[in-house]
Amino acid sequence: MSINIHKAVTFSLILAVIIAVASPADSHAQRFKPGDKTIAEIAVGDPENFSTLVAALSCTDLVGAVADPDAELTVFAPTNAAFAAAGVDASTICSAFDKETLTTILLYHVTGERRPSPSVINGKNKMITMLAGGAIYPQGKGSLTIDANNSSVNIVAADILASNGIIHVIDFVLLP
Repeated sequence: MSINIHKAVTFSLILAVIIAVASPADSHAQRFKPGDKTIAEIAVGDPENFSTLVAALSCTDLVGAVADPDAELTVFAPTNAAFAAAGVDASTICSAFDKETLTTILLYHVTGERRPSPSVINGKNKMITMLAGGAIYPQGKGSLTIDANNSSVNIVAADILASNGIIHVIDFVLLP
């Protein structure tokens, strides 16, 4: 009987050590450690994907918001192809919308907190409130259903880590 108790205690101690070493909180923190560049620096540094987004941020005076080193944001960043599918590109986006409308559209792509991909793609039926108001609803497996128009939006690149937040690249322009 005492051998079984000894085995049970030994097993419990080993299990406790394994749990402590493989703690999800620790691996989560390491996996989503902030990057070195701001969201603005990342977007400006990738004109192949984000030149239209950068142009839109510039003409709405929102570059400073995504360049703020003290911000904690998540940006669902449409690609140039997503903007092209909506009928605009870097040379036309600022004239296609008035400043107030374009600001609202851009803020509908941003949350005021870091949202790593597990909280987005695994958060089925949980509302994510956007800075412009309104919300998006994760449906799991990397897809989002938008409450405003029930469009299916794919995250094509997740967890681009910035010093002031996280970027998830999407293939659709979200409209409030």
